[in-house]
Amino acid sequence: MKIRTFSLGNLNPIELGLVSTLFITGFAGVILLPFYLYLFGAGIFWEYFGVLLCMMLIWSNHSFKLMRYARRDKEIMSLPGYLSSRFGGTTDYIRVFSAMEILILSIVIIAFMLKELGYILVKIYGGNQNIISFIIIMLIAFEVGYFGMRGIAKSAPYKAVVLLLILVILTSYMYFSVGIDQLVKNMMSIDITGSVSDYMNVLYHDGKFLTVQDYISLISMGFLAAGTPFFLSTFFTVKKARYIIRGRRIMMVFVVIEFIAAACFGGITRGYLYPARLTSSLSEYVSLLFDRLKESGSAGNSMAFLLIVLFVIGFLVTIEGTLHLCIVCVYEDILNKGRLVRLNRKKDRINLLVCSIVICIVIFLVNAYIKQLTLNAILVFIATLGCSMAPTVTLSLSWKRMNRYGCMAGLVTGMISVPVFKYATLFVHNEGRASLCDILGVNSVLPSMLITLLVIVLVSLVTPQPEKELIETLDNVRNRISE
Repeated sequence: MKIRTFSLGNLNPIELGLVSTLFITGFAGVILLPFYLYLFGAGIFWEYFGVLLCMMLIWSNHSFKLMRYARRDKEIMSLPGYLSSRFGGTTDYIRVFSAMEILILSIVIIAFMLKELGYILVKIYGGNQNIISFIIIMLIAFEVGYFGMRGIAKSAPYKAVVLLLILVILTSYMYFSVGIDQLVKNMMSIDITGSVSDYMNVLYHDGKFLTVQDYISLISMGFLAAGTPFFLSTFFTVKKARYIIRGRRIMMVFVVIEFIAAACFGGITRGYLYPARLTSSLSEYVSLLFDRLKESGSAGNSMAFLLIVLFVIGFLVTIEGTLHLCIVCVYEDILNKGRLVRLNRKKDRINLLVCSIVICIVIFLVNAYIKQLTLNAILVFIATLGCSMAPTVTLSLSWKRMNRYGCMAGLVTGMISVPVFKYATLFVHNEGRASLCDILGVNSVLPSMLITLLVIVLVSLVTPQPEKELIETLDNVRNRISE
């Protein structure tokens, strides 16, 4: 298998719509949405409203431009490849730096996800977490390393159907086994939100009514999808514009149906698990639900098994895509285009498999080193990658004056702004020291994206204009109506 086939495959509209959508909604929609709805209430709806808005924006705006760039430059197989083609230059430091950034952050994200998945399986079935994690990551290494994008694409429709079916089956089972009257009574007895009317009120979140800052924080989290390298890279695989149009329709239908199914599932588990107290631990939540389902007889045993299948697939679809991205970044952008080694193109298949195994060993070692784990840690690293890539890619597709210096400044600023705004206590506030996010009452996503956009603009304006041919290429890509 050649690197181009490994990286891009040959996606049809159904695969294009579901591969990109499953990557975003697998972890966020199947795992986080039900858990946060169970824990916080219906206010979490606004975060997923932001996801939907962002995905519609990308499919309507970014997708066609990224497709045209890839059709013009056959060397583009990843987001670093696009940035290199977009800004040119005699050296490829943008490609190598962006690939290294994606690789390092993605390895940590996968390691955290692997750790969380291992916690869940050990919590329920017992065993050694390191052994379980090693088996899981090596199976994924061989699968992705051997089949590449074609394997991810061919299995996507089946995974999408399975996830939706399991959500519907589990939700229906819990609903009919308890009944609406008892579910309502159970939720009214929970002392976090106080009543069902509060819980179902979309202005309610985390035990209090939403403020303007809460709306901003929740919706802005959804816009991290605009900086997801694997999601954006899927548009490099497209050969015809009508594939994007059809894929967008599939995306809109699937996302809405899955979010509704996941929301119903998460909401009902809140009443189904009563009188157990709410827990902020994902593994504890899955364990409680698993045990509760098993208590209801043979049918419940089947439902408990389906629950584990649901969460495993939810993790795996995101891990697979992220690993595929890491392999392409290492093999094509860092080793080949970075000219670190001379690759034998006749041995691409074995080289890609070896690369996959080596990366997964590194992931396992990082996973084994991690001691303190929270879902918040996963989200921080996802936000760091998203706040670096989203403003940079979005502005690169719309602003002709942006140059390679602004691109590099945006990548660096986005990468450091999230931890700085979230953790650096640089300000005096209420007789103590606080971070900017604490003072503003928002998460780090929106200020990080805004400061990244500002730095890109300022650096681009004070440095030389981009070459004429790069501006002409962007004009052609932006203004081309017919495909």
